[in-house]
Amino acid sequence: MGTTSSFFGGGSSTLPDIIPIASTQTYTFPHSGTIQLHIIGAGGGGKSEYDGKAVSGGGAGGYCRKQLTVTASSTMAVTIGTGGAGGTNRGNGSSGSVTTCVYSGTTYTANTGSGGSSASGGSGGTATNGDLNYTGGAGGSAQNENGRACGGGAVNFFNSPPVGGDSSNNPGAGGGAGIGGTGGIAAAGATEGAGGGSFGPASGEIAGAGDLGILKHPFLNAAWAKGGESTVNSSNTTTDPAGIGAGGRGTQQSSSAKTQAQGGGAFAGGGGNYNGQYNGGDKSKGGNGGIGGGGGGGTNYHQTNTNAGHGGDGGQGIVFVEYTAVT
Repeated sequence: MGTTSSFFGGGSSTLPDIIPIASTQTYTFPHSGTIQLHIIGAGGGGKSEYDGKAVSGGGAGGYCRKQLTVTASSTMAVTIGTGGAGGTNRGNGSSGSVTTCVYSGTTYTANTGSGGSSASGGSGGTATNGDLNYTGGAGGSAQNENGRACGGGAVNFFNSPPVGGDSSNNPGAGGGAGIGGTGGIAAAGATEGAGGGSFGPASGEIAGAGDLGILKHPFLNAAWAKGGESTVNSSNTTTDPAGIGAGGRGTQQSSSAKTQAQGGGAFAGGGGNYNGQYNGGDKSKGGNGGIGGGGGGGTNYHQTNTNAGHGGDGGQGIVFVEYTAVT
């Protein structure tokens, strides 16, 4: 037992800690009482392209919340959705698979987000049978405009789907959405959109806010949840993920090395990636989505489609069991 705040906003009772379920299993409830069941679908992957063509981001998974009365030693069948793969060789991003919980004969569902294409961002997953059923944020939409790489969508906890950032400039790379709002839009003079924060949207290259924390949960506080600021490691192939709830920053650069845009933190979208090095930057990749988040689109300036940029992968689903009363 531990004193916890509610994962989604409230309470200060001495209750069991919130229980994450990250793998498919038959789950046994440890206590009798009232729970809030939080079900998050998997994210979709981002689009792949070459020759600087347009790439959109993947959509985030749906969110289902249900209050249930459970008894100790009763069981629940849990299926955790797998994130959709990012596109390769000019392919669209893939949808993931569904996250479900089956208890006492009823199935509670959070569907997967769709993969991004050239024309449009992947749609967010829907949800069914919850007390709350929210559709995930869509990926940013490149609208077939060359030179634009878009970020992935974020999980929707507040009935306002957070959409991945796009670009109004060729070249440009939009940021991934955070749970507090949209990813940054790349523009002339600011060609790398920042990630959306846990507490607010990004604005161009300025990351979304996370300073006030989110949801009154200790793991989602302060700078951990601020929108993504990209940090490339010494091999120039990966970037540090954003904080929990925060979207990844877009990457627009010309590099002979393989690059990858910043991944989203938990529940958030990965940034888009545009590598403008002519016939270089082999298979550079959009940022991967965090848990439930959509992957960013990935494009480079190769002349052959087998060396196209790769879309970022969507994040897997998850389930949280939150006891609000123990009897």
